[in-house]
Amino acid sequence: MFKKIALSFVGWRVALFIFAFLSIYLLPAFGARFPYADRVLEITHLPYWIWGWGNFDGVHYLRIAQDGYLAQYSQAFFPFYPLLVRIFSFIFPKIPNLDTNIFTDPSYFYSGLILSNIFFLASLFVFYKLLEIDFKKSVAVWSIIFLLAFPTSFYFSAVYTESLFLFLTVLSIYLIRKGKFFGAAILISLASATRIFGLLLIPLYLIEVLKSKKYTNLIWLIFAPLGTILYMYFLKVQFNNAFYFLTSQPIFGAQRTSGQIVLLPQVIFRYIKIFLTTNPYSLAFFNAVLEFLFTLVPLTVLLFFYKKMRFSYWLFSLLILILPSLTGTFSSMPRYALMGFLLIPYIVSELKNKIPILIAFSLLAFILVTLFIRGYWVA
Repeated sequence: MFKKIALSFVGWRVALFIFAFLSIYLLPAFGARFPYADRVLEITHLPYWIWGWGNFDGVHYLRIAQDGYLAQYSQAFFPFYPLLVRIFSFIFPKIPNLDTNIFTDPSYFYSGLILSNIFFLASLFVFYKLLEIDFKKSVAVWSIIFLLAFPTSFYFSAVYTESLFLFLTVLSIYLIRKGKFFGAAILISLASATRIFGLLLIPLYLIEVLKSKKYTNLIWLIFAPLGTILYMYFLKVQFNNAFYFLTSQPIFGAQRTSGQIVLLPQVIFRYIKIFLTTNPYSLAFFNAVLEFLFTLVPLTVLLFFYKKMRFSYWLFSLLILILPSLTGTFSSMPRYALMGFLLIPYIVSELKNKIPILIAFSLLAFILVTLFIRGYWVA
């Protein structure tokens, strides 16, 4: 089965490169809706359909990998992924005499792109093993296919934290289900050094320990939040602001609030206003519709499966889908929805005809990859 998963991954990755290659003929003008493309990506001298996988957040992770947190507000991005990119970059030669005060050495891009794809492939293997615990083989296979086909799954192959975070999340849950709580706690710590949402694995861990009645494993919870705590300590020492990763968020133009909680009904009302006041033929309207649907549809499906899902899975999925909205926007939710992957086997189990959904997913993925590669905001 692992050979089939690997072949499916290769086919998916080739399809994404084809989508990226075709994008220039569909969107000739590069959107450049993010900074540093010339200094971080074009410097690689690779074809656009390759360096485009470092667009948007990717340039920030690559700059952090080379320079650390020198750039103002780069503290919004957690450290574990760029640290791994930096470590792995040493296997690639550096450009002699490159002015690294201006440019980012291409070795960091090579490192980031390869690592992201390795972590995603590893995630697929572990996800399959996790599904084998509770589901039939056919459900596990279809779940892998649906995860690959999901419209924003291309972020797993980009220079983003998505694949690393998925790997740490799936592996930690797998270890929890196997009763290996210490190893799971260490992985949760690493996940919390990758994204703040890694902390949401702690309730899942706690529920599963209580369910197993092996209460001595509660002690390992002291390790789980260490990734975030150590990053906060670093920010306090270096910048005198332990919450710099939060206060930096609004700078990146996602209309997030960092000092107050905005409830879901308020955010829904904001989006209704957007639909009524925005040109329906504009990219802004298209993005708003995507964000709205990729938030409310998964949440609705989650409510439907409340009694069928394992409660720890259900709670983790609920938290990771709803907490981003408390910042006052659904921005990036098409990407964050990827972390609702625990829903997939339950959806697959209920679907009678899967092919139409896979076709719709693939068509939307083609559109979104085209926009992303050509420098237009997606999520």
